[in-house]
Formats: sequence, structure tokens, C-alpha cells
Amino acid sequence: MNAIAGTTAALLTAAGLLHAVWTVSPWPWKTQLDLAHAAMGWTKDEPPPSRWFIPACLAVTAALTTAGYVVLLRAGVWDSPFPDWMVTTATWTVAGVLLARAASGFIDPTSGSPESPAVYQRLNRRVYSPLCVLLGGLTAVVAVS
Repeated sequence: MNAIAGTTAALLTAAGLLHAVWTVSPWPWKTQLDLAHAAMGWTKDEPPPSRWFIPACLAVTAALTTAGYVVLLRAGVWDSPFPDWMVTTATWTVAGVLLARAASGFIDPTSGSPESPAVYQRLNRRVYSPLCVLLGGLTAVVAVS
């Protein structure tokens, strides 16, 4: 179980760190607008992301790294300062949010619209949503244990 929890936490933390990188760099894209088109479905007519972009990326970073911490607590890798029921509830919440994000990516009615960038549509269906299915499923496995 520790291997599943460790892998899940590492993937969640890596995704969180990628969001942190995006606060200072558009990597792997060339510009912040390219990043917005690919990662957020920003349309061509919209202006580049505004001042909320950096705090939003940092909030996602915090949420994903906290989720990784919760998974490790649930697996018993570290001693938890929280009651067991709270850690279990938090772990199921993480799994639920990830699986809901996955489902929304597969059934999003706007993802096929002409306004939504093709790169985002492709990445959402081939990378973002499947990754959320994987992470949500692994988190659920840890929650059950």
C-alpha cells in the first residue's frame, strides 16, 4: 500500500509543482497565452490571463501538494496529527474531486466548441482527464485501505 500511496503522492506533488512553475514560466509552451490556450482552454479572443493567474496557480499548487500529504497520512507513512475520521474524509474528498474533474473533462459540452482551442480539447481528453481518473482511482484505493 505504501508504494501506491507514495506513487500517488509523488504524482499529485509533481502536478502541483508544475502549476508553481507556471507562475514564473509558460513551460513547455512559448508564451503565457499559449499556456492559457493549452492548459485552461483560453480562447483566442480573450486577453492574456490577468492578475488572478498567479494566485490561481498557487492555489492549485497548494491543493495538489496538500492532497499528496493527505494520501501519505491515510497510508500511515507519517503519523497524523489529525483524527482518523478526518484523514479518511479528506482522502475520499480528494478522490471525489479528482474523479469529478475527470468526468467533467470527458463530458464537457464546451470542449468541442469552435471557441475552445483545439490543443486544450486534445490535451483535456488525452492527458488531463485520464490523469485525473488515474489519480482519483489510486487515491480511492488508498482511502479504502
